[in-house]
Amino acid sequence: MRSIRRYLRRVLLITVTLITSLAALWSYHDTRDQINELFDAELAQTTRTMVALYFEYRGEQGRDPQEMIHDLQLQPVMLPDSLTDEPTPLGHPYEKKLGFQIWDDDGHALLGMRTPGVLETMIPAPGYAHTEGEGHDWRTFTLYDEVHGVWASAAQRDDVRDELTWQIALRNLMPPVIGVLLIALLIPFVIARGFSPLLRISRQITARRPSYLEPIDGSEAPDEIRGMVDALNGLFGRLAETLEKERRFTANAAHELRTPLAAIKVHAQNLMTDTTEARSQRGARSIINGVDRMTRVVEQLLTLSRLESGEGMNRQTVDLTRLGRELQRDMQPLVDRREISFVQEIPAELHVVSYENGLYVLLRNLLDNALRYTSEGGEVRLRIWQTGDRLHIEIADSGPGIPVAERERVFERFVRLAGQRTSGSGLGLSIVQELAERLGGEIRLDETSLPVASGLSVHVTLPIE
Repeated sequence: MRSIRRYLRRVLLITVTLITSLAALWSYHDTRDQINELFDAELAQTTRTMVALYFEYRGEQGRDPQEMIHDLQLQPVMLPDSLTDEPTPLGHPYEKKLGFQIWDDDGHALLGMRTPGVLETMIPAPGYAHTEGEGHDWRTFTLYDEVHGVWASAAQRDDVRDELTWQIALRNLMPPVIGVLLIALLIPFVIARGFSPLLRISRQITARRPSYLEPIDGSEAPDEIRGMVDALNGLFGRLAETLEKERRFTANAAHELRTPLAAIKVHAQNLMTDTTEARSQRGARSIINGVDRMTRVVEQLLTLSRLESGEGMNRQTVDLTRLGRELQRDMQPLVDRREISFVQEIPAELHVVSYENGLYVLLRNLLDNALRYTSEGGEVRLRIWQTGDRLHIEIADSGPGIPVAERERVFERFVRLAGQRTSGSGLGLSIVQELAERLGGEIRLDETSLPVASGLSVHVTLPIE
């Protein structure tokens, strides 16, 4: 069951339609039974009335029954053909579907509406019966007067009952059909209305940043999901507490590590100054290099921890030209020390809405990697340009490059390629990938776009406003 709303709509509509259909079927059969009872009673009443009127008329006239036949015998109903069953000035078309007859014991017709093939040919038998005539089924009622020795019978075509039953059933069926259609239109609205608190809570959770762990507003939550909302709020509270402890630990650990590292570096520098022995100076230089590497690892771990907690990720207008100047200033010592040609290609007055801290850390890590792994006297180029709502960043170098088979692997933490002589921690590209994902962008490694034999181009695409 992928969607509760679709399931409820389908089940409710099928259920309402099925129940309405069963009710309509029951109504049809009940209507037919009632109509049959009514018409059967009418047949019996008509027969009795016809017998009573016949003998009353005969008694008043004082005439012999055989002499009355010609005077009383009625002719069949002769009405113009009509496509409808509406009454006319000459009578009603249903008269063709009715008949009655009176016989004596010898089978001589005494009175009646002649209906060829129905009453004249039937064998009289008291009570109700079914017979066929004129291509239709007929319902009859026959009565025998033992005192006078007379048979009387009334007949009615079955289709009269069927037509009336269908007309009544259809009229009774229209309100339920209209009701089902209205219910079918109202069910999605009612279900959407009922699920709206759940959807609002879902949107609250979806729109949250990973670092936002405040409780969900469950004031409008229905009773059925209040327990789930309370459980989620409890989980958010425990996560917030855990992350806060982790941030405090990371900050304290970084501070505690940087302080002794700085002290060790100062002592090593003093040792280099105080001693003139080449061997001691090389040892002091090794200590300083090791401290620098450890300091860089600590800084990168602290940066990674801040990224994972979402710290400092606020959108604002970023002046990329100014950001490029800051990067130039910060990276210049490394550029000078390695005698690398560092070129920036950033359009003047390029402004985008993004995360300034995230962009700075991303560019700094990519440039730091490029400058460290490019041979002394090599070339590094930073290009930034905009196309529509996308910001493109490319950092190309003339270093050794990365084999195609290893390009996915280098984004893993603490992974360094075999044979590399440049010191590093294996965290730089992990931080860059984390930042690119946080910024909603993509990162790709390609062959260098510089006119050199080898190298690497890192292409980052970010959404902007």
